Amino acid sequence: MVNYTSYSITLTTIYNIHMPVSIRFWLYLIPNICSILCSIFALFHFLFDRQLRQAMNNHIIIILLFIGLVYELTSVPLMLHYFRFSATWKLSKTFTHLWTFIDYLCYSTQLIGFAWASIERHILIFHFRWLSTKTRCFFLHYFPLIVLFTYCFVYYFIVTIFPLCEDLLIPSPFNGVPVSCILFIPILLTYDTIAHQILPTLIIIMLSTALFIRILWQKSRLNRSIRWRKQMKMTIQLLSISVLYLVFMGPRTILQFCLFLGLIQENVFIGFLHSCFFANYIIFLFPVFACGSMLEFRQRINRIFLWHKQRRSIRPDNRPSHQKIPINIRLGP
Repeated sequence: MVNYTSYSITLTTIYNIHMPVSIRFWLYLIPNICSILCSIFALFHFLFDRQLRQAMNNHIIIILLFIGLVYELTSVPLMLHYFRFSATWKLSKTFTHLWTFIDYLCYSTQLIGFAWASIERHILIFHFRWLSTKTRCFFLHYFPLIVLFTYCFVYYFIVTIFPLCEDLLIPSPFNGVPVSCILFIPILLTYDTIAHQILPTLIIIMLSTALFIRILWQKSRLNRSIRWRKQMKMTIQLLSISVLYLVFMGPRTILQFCLFLGLIQENVFIGFLHSCFFANYIIFLFPVFACGSMLEFRQRINRIFLWHKQRRSIRPDNRPSHQKIPINIRLGP
């Protein structure tokens, strides 16, 4: 068993975000509970609605919702426990490896997965004929997903469960997740940062912007046809979620790039830690933006609220029968 106390005190003394631990606790707890409920609601409708389930543009969204839900049910509760009991919390080496594996795998896979969604959305909108046969559909739609998620699983399984370096068991200063020792090896740190964080973020931002420009140009050609309306639905879904990555991963990517350039100043590093803390809001808000960007979900939510409103307005008359006033009874011929 390893006590987190000494490591936590050392790190928070050197590098600490200017935010009380109690505030960090509530900033994660409330959004996490709301996000779990929204994820369950979204997955229920995606999986049990045949039309939504079979739509190719929804497949990656379903997978990312599931990954986010696993993250919120496993890693985030451990972060909350760390915020409350870090001074007395003792962890075994096996447990720290498992926590690091789940956290790194879910977060990086979610980011890399949506980067692929940004690429695939161009194919689904502008080159949909490439998916005209089952063979093409497999190699252009399903095979990349299998390769990406298999790669992420194998990579993080090796570097966290069987690390090629000495375990340091250092908790992250902003959320307590055990830092993998690979981040102290310059070559692996550079590869992991560029391949799994900076590059996917740039792909999301650049291709989402390119998609917006292409769809505006396509609008004048298609003249609001049925195909154009379908394209707009897929575009709105992607661009809405892309805003999350721009807002929460954009600052982190910029500050991380500054650290790569050698601007290792205290203010830059503190800003980077703050950006890492709020980057988890991508997972918290992902199901909200995924549902809010789809017309089908908005219509179903409106029907639910309308049904509750009608149910409250229609109340049975519980008065005795002799007190009830007859309606539309004619007293004469």
